[in-house]
Amino acid sequence: MYQPDFQYNDRIVRLLARIHAAREIILNTHVPPSWERRLQINNLFRLAYHATSLEENGLSIRQVTKLVNGQDIFGDETDKMQVLNFLELNDYLQEMEYDEITEDTIFTLHKIAMKNIAPEDEIGKYRTTIMEGFMEPERVRYCIRDLLEWAYGEDSDDVLPALKAAIVHFELYRMHPFEKASGTVARSVSSYMLAKNFREAKKLFTIEEFFNQGKKDYFERLEGKGDNKPDINEWLEYYLYGLALKISRVENAVLNISRDYGTIGKYIQTGLKDRQLEAIRFAREMGKITNKEYQKLCDLSVSTAKRDLQDLVKKKIFIQVGRTGRGTYYKLRFDHLDELI
Repeated sequence: MYQPDFQYNDRIVRLLARIHAAREIILNTHVPPSWERRLQINNLFRLAYHATSLEENGLSIRQVTKLVNGQDIFGDETDKMQVLNFLELNDYLQEMEYDEITEDTIFTLHKIAMKNIAPEDEIGKYRTTIMEGFMEPERVRYCIRDLLEWAYGEDSDDVLPALKAAIVHFELYRMHPFEKASGTVARSVSSYMLAKNFREAKKLFTIEEFFNQGKKDYFERLEGKGDNKPDINEWLEYYLYGLALKISRVENAVLNISRDYGTIGKYIQTGLKDRQLEAIRFAREMGKITNKEYQKLCDLSVSTAKRDLQDLVKKKIFIQVGRTGRGTYYKLRFDHLDELI
């Protein structure tokens, strides 16, 4: 039976406490649905880019964003397929609804990750070749079964989810079960286990961004450096630090959004017209409002709607985006998502 060979230390304990505290705040702080969705979409762009970049994908974040949005781009066909496969893999895991990861699941993840990239008869099968620095191929099958039995068994009940996800990531990568995309599978399984504990909050952050921003350090922690073999305790500290960093940024964003939304109540006391309060509520839920939307919302003329909206700009409640024309819209002044994330 597999048992992880690591030791708790002060740094690991402190990082776990920080992660747990941030998780509780995120899960218990109200964020309007429209804003939560925007945070999730923003995170999906970054996740798809950084996760595939770790596999040497050459597309820019702008190109990846277009692919996520369903647009076609000019670029290497294999790189494009890698991103599309990752999106499908991500959807597949979300649809599992936190069922246990099995050996068959791991085969399926590899098939999705390598679809239309490698020949059909070469995907979803453990490697048979020796890869220097990684586990012997004949041991892979049995070690993966042992790892999953530990992860979902009573022996790991006392291991906090963030720590368990880090251990599974380390061990799966070290086994390197496939010729290609072993890293993608290891990160996906780890992320899936993490999501079970973080629930919807997991859609707001990506630890892959931390890995990719220090790619050399990430691979050295997993593969070792020079003659030094990888150390699981060093990896756990590294992983938990990255997770604490990313989730703390989301915690800060959520608190800022919640705090700024709380300021809307004071506008009721500033002598605004009822219809202007309706405009504020609309912009709060939808993220913005146009003159045309305001006209329809409150049955107003063009000139009255413009006057009301300009009054909200003057009172520093709204910000006008664009000067004139159809592209002009208004948003609440605390709409600073890009600065928060």
